[in-house]
Amino acid sequence: MNGADDITTAQLRQARDLLAWSEDDLALRANVDAESIRQYEAGHYPPSPEQRAAIRGALTAAGVDLIDGTSPGARLRPDDAPDKGIPPSELTTENDR
Repeated sequence: MNGADDITTAQLRQARDLLAWSEDDLALRANVDAESIRQYEAGHYPPSPEQRAAIRGALTAAGVDLIDGTSPGARLRPDDAPDKGIPPSELTTENDR
């Protein structure tokens, strides 16, 4: 997987932990089937690119910064950090609300 909609299983779990969200909470906010999230976190198969973009968009909208690079992870944006919105490369019909 390469691209702006990529999210690793580790990033996904870490982001959900930071927000204290269950898979069902994330599914509701991302408008993605919860079973897809569970299957991805279990390492069975990745969601579609559109689902990954929606998941990433929901986490970003909730204040999570996903960190890429040699050690991908997630962190909460500081309260005083400006909301950067959704980058154009991540715009989809799922996050167009």
